[in-house]
Amino acid sequence: MHFSFSKNSKKTRDWIHTTKKNSFVVKNIQIIGKTKYDPIFISNLSRIFPGNKIDLPGKEIDHAIKKLWESNLFKTISIYKKHRVSSSKNNEIDLFFDLEDSIEIHKINIKGTGTTQFNTVQQIHKEKEDKKISYDLIQSIHNEIEDYYLKKGYKEISIKKEIIPCNNKNILNISVEKGKKIWIENIFFDGNKILNPKILLNLMVKTRKKFYIPIIEKPFFFVYENIKDDLKNIKDKYLSMGFLDIQVILDSIWKEESGNYSIKIKVIEGEKYYLGNVNFVGNTVFKTDLLRKIFLYKEGDVYDKIGINNNIANATYASSIISNYLDLGYFFVKIIPVETKIDNKNQIHLEIKIEENNPVYINKVNISGNTITKDHVIRRELTTYPGDIFSPRKIKSSLLRLVNLNLFDNNKINTSISRSNKDNDRVNIEWRVVEKGSNQIQLHGGYEKGKLIGNFKLSFGNFSIGNFYKLKYWKPIPQGDGQKLLLFSQFGKDKKFYGISFTEPWIEKTTPTSITFEINFLKKKIKNDESFYFSTKKFNSETEKHEVFLEKIGASIHLNKFLTFLDPYSKIGLSIDYDKFVYNKNLDSDHKERFFQFNNLSYLISLKRFYGEPDLIYPINGSKIQVNTIFTLPYSIIFNYDDENKFDWMEFFKFKITSFWYKKIIDQMVVKIGGEFGMLGKYNHAKKLFPFQKFYMGGTALKLEDRDHIPLRGYSSPHMRNNHLESSITPNDGGIIYNKSIFEIRYLIKTFSSNISKFWTFVFIEGGSISDSYKKFNPLFKMNKSFGFGFRIYFSPIGFFGIDFGYPINKEKNHFLKSKWKTHFIVGKD
Repeated sequence: MHFSFSKNSKKTRDWIHTTKKNSFVVKNIQIIGKTKYDPIFISNLSRIFPGNKIDLPGKEIDHAIKKLWESNLFKTISIYKKHRVSSSKNNEIDLFFDLEDSIEIHKINIKGTGTTQFNTVQQIHKEKEDKKISYDLIQSIHNEIEDYYLKKGYKEISIKKEIIPCNNKNILNISVEKGKKIWIENIFFDGNKILNPKILLNLMVKTRKKFYIPIIEKPFFFVYENIKDDLKNIKDKYLSMGFLDIQVILDSIWKEESGNYSIKIKVIEGEKYYLGNVNFVGNTVFKTDLLRKIFLYKEGDVYDKIGINNNIANATYASSIISNYLDLGYFFVKIIPVETKIDNKNQIHLEIKIEENNPVYINKVNISGNTITKDHVIRRELTTYPGDIFSPRKIKSSLLRLVNLNLFDNNKINTSISRSNKDNDRVNIEWRVVEKGSNQIQLHGGYEKGKLIGNFKLSFGNFSIGNFYKLKYWKPIPQGDGQKLLLFSQFGKDKKFYGISFTEPWIEKTTPTSITFEINFLKKKIKNDESFYFSTKKFNSETEKHEVFLEKIGASIHLNKFLTFLDPYSKIGLSIDYDKFVYNKNLDSDHKERFFQFNNLSYLISLKRFYGEPDLIYPINGSKIQVNTIFTLPYSIIFNYDDENKFDWMEFFKFKITSFWYKKIIDQMVVKIGGEFGMLGKYNHAKKLFPFQKFYMGGTALKLEDRDHIPLRGYSSPHMRNNHLESSITPNDGGIIYNKSIFEIRYLIKTFSSNISKFWTFVFIEGGSISDSYKKFNPLFKMNKSFGFGFRIYFSPIGFFGIDFGYPINKEKNHFLKSKWKTHFIVGKD
């Protein structure tokens, strides 16, 4: 008896003399053929051992062949039996395994293309060397490469495979010649009367190349699957116009002398139909009158089949009938539209049959995939609770909140919904997450007064202060509670700045309300040209006589709360900031004297709404809106003093609003439009405002620290020179009111490592105006405008890197600054 399973037989078995099933005892296992494996290894793999009783034919041989084949070790498998002549027992046999080993591939080389886009090759590279590779796997690599290039319009691709021995190792060489990209030279339409060829060509979005060079390239490339999709687009367009009998056929394809193809598309439009009577059957949850309001189409309307189907049974449409049922927990509702065609009137009567079934409740909510983050951190973000009505709207809300945690890979947060074993009207929800690195290091630097200044930030996004003394939770630091710990520093020759902040994201049980504590310390040498800090003669004279150092100690408390009664994206921020400024003069190397100090106690109220799809790094749709009010108490009014030389407590108020909108144009191209406005004021007109409280506009990197800087590309950044503020557009002592507008078109070039890192380019037009007087401020006729282009890359965990090239449209006011292209470098943040 002979059983075989081989590559040449295309995975079929050849049974000989199998008319009767008999039982046998295996006396010995014998190995023959081109194989290096011994009987013990084959027995362990096939699970057939000497002494076993087996049926021939039977499941034991079936299982043995399956195990051997799935091991990927063999090219050919045959199994024979032979009766033992010397045996006194008729049912004893020797079992022969005739095997030919699969070839052992140690390395794969692909010439003519890269390898990163081919998943099969990447998977092999990740696995251990000396891996057995079957001919099926080699063919899978061939097919993957071929499909990849066919989808890009390379129809004449040539792939050659060769296994070459080299130093006792086998190397699989795959040579790829993709050939010439095949374009569609002409597209002809026949039979279209309602839609002209230009409209039909615009509907061929899959076949059309988004960017092409006229004369050199054609706008359409030949990919058969894309053509089929575009024919469906054309058909859907006609269906939405009431042409229910529409047929769109790829009539013919021919090759031109240039080597490209031309195609002819035949359109059979048919008659146009209108909506007749609409009836609802089976509804008890919603009254018919309410369903008629949800259903947006009326008798006599054009029968838009696509729109009607979406309005009835598309769960992704929030206003559809099925969405209304799902939000009430009717997860197993069935809605079937039944069309009745009235030919003589070109009408469609519509009967919408609804099988509501029972509402569905949540039985269990499970979480999986989190190895660092604790369950309670995830559960508190969910709006799906056991016992609640099952609602897709709550699923979406929970998903958004998990994304906002920034602890998981956004593309790998999934939900699995299954019926409970106990009750068909209950479902179990499993949230599956894949954690990502939440710790970040940011390093960026710049020049300040000709000296190098370094900035360092170390952020732990999933910190756990509660696990500080539990070493098992150190991975490599205590993690898992979703808390945030930030260490930051700025350092240079004459400056040292250190700080630490800690954020607890949930101080309430029901709503996400975070509290942040921060302390910082600054020590900085004050140079003569920095006497603009104050306009007092005493301060200026001290900086000329002695070395003066500023020591600043700061502390703050920030409270942020999501305004869930509005939407999941809005929140309010409240904070109290205290800073103490102390100026010391060095009398000699061992003695210093305090000669000046003041305090700043300010309050912040912030309203903001950030929303971006798919994320806030490169949103293709969304918005960012923020309104900030910062103020101190009016001490001069409360304590009734007008002496401007009393600087013990600062007083001011400041208002800022920022808004940006993002909208997808095509594919990965996005338009960004928005602007800013800000103003600074004082309670007592006799009091002066400090220059470092004011606004400074220009460039992208402010060369004066602790200022409210408004970037404006194409213009120089404000900086000090010879005790004078040097700026092309900012008033000498800073501005108290400003506005800015921006228009930007972005294009995403590349996404790396599961959407965590992105690279894009953009062109921009922007403008801004700033003034030291409310009366002189003219945001329209005194706007400094610029245009340019740039590049950005976001690399996790470092942050943003970029370069901008801006050209000022307005002439810069200072004679030593010429109007020309400016180069701006962006490091750390956008």
